[in-house]
Amino acid sequence: MTDIAEGKCRVCVRQNATSVAYACNDCVNRFIRLVGELVVYGTLILPNMVQPGGGMTGRGSPGFGPRSPARDDVISALDPRSLPGDVDEHGDAVMRRPDDGATWVASIPGRLAGLANAIAEDRDEARPGGTLDADAGYITRNAWWLAGQSWIGEAFNDMAEVHAMARQLSGDAPQRSLGACLNVTCGRDVFWGGVGKPAQCTGCKRTYDGLDLVRLEAAQETAA
Repeated sequence: MTDIAEGKCRVCVRQNATSVAYACNDCVNRFIRLVGELVVYGTLILPNMVQPGGGMTGRGSPGFGPRSPARDDVISALDPRSLPGDVDEHGDAVMRRPDDGATWVASIPGRLAGLANAIAEDRDEARPGGTLDADAGYITRNAWWLAGQSWIGEAFNDMAEVHAMARQLSGDAPQRSLGACLNVTCGRDVFWGGVGKPAQCTGCKRTYDGLDLVRLEAAQETAA
């Protein structure tokens, strides 16, 4: 595992990882914060936003019929059974990423349960489960172990994507610039793109989601 000590962090790619991890300490702490905030969105904030308010209208999720009085996007985000994307003629889920279209709504409890299951399988152990809090607690307790796994970048990317979605659905996403574009020849600012869409540079139109958002944040902290 000599490549661990010599390589860059697989999340922000700016800092050196430690001798026993693929992710730097700052990114592990960011990961723990993302998971903790998903619990807040999933248990305290979004459940109170199922009914439209303040001029909001519910956006129908894929496969739904006429638009209901409730916010179907929030309902889908809170449903453990929800899958992102559409359903084909056979009833199978067609997976999509946020930049594939405005229909992307992922399940917050489903994503946390999926990551908790992956950790437990790799560690060959049983885990507590059944609630969003239990899944999140298991993930955060194993965050530093996860930093030593080669797939930490994928796990961070998954949590960053669903966290960005939760912020958008709650109306908590910042409207200010997220920072200067990372393209060295651009120099324009990056802004959120809306629910189910990646952030985008106003100049070169480069899109940012997942790990790119983490790298953008890290670049702003370095420049500050």
